[in-house]
Amino acid sequence: IKEKILEFFKANGPSLPVHIAKETDLSILFASAFLSELIAEKKLKYSSMKIGNSPLYFLPGQENLLENFSENLKGKEKEAFSLIKGKKFLKDSDTEPAIRVALREIKDFAFPFKIDEEIYWRYLTADESEFIETKFKESGKVVHKIQVVEKRQKPVEAK
Repeated sequence: IKEKILEFFKANGPSLPVHIAKETDLSILFASAFLSELIAEKKLKYSSMKIGNSPLYFLPGQENLLENFSENLKGKEKEAFSLIKGKKFLKDSDTEPAIRVALREIKDFAFPFKIDEEIYWRYLTADESEFIETKFKESGKVVHKIQVVEKRQKPVEAK
């Protein structure tokens, strides 16, 4: 059953437990138990974003495919998603308070890092080195230290 579930994810990308239950002819309860086992075995991951009351489950390397579900974000989270996706990088102190809070909530898409005690946010597919090249090399400022503010899933190129 676990192999069938993994094959489903390979073919379909991020999915909900209800889809797994339907594919395996199991109840949602049993499908969720198998998903939990696959999470424990590090063969699957799950999103912080909820569809209804359930997270999306996905294979490592399918993080970028979570973008397909961004329409499920609501209010300020959706606004923060659009803002960071468009700009790739945001300086925390330059955003309005509600957007700052929303950036902390969209953990699948926004990743914090610090440069010289200033918090910045990068979009899922962007890399801190890209930010340094564009922002600091133009100004001639020397970056002394990059620090990950909060350990979150690093995006991996989907295959």
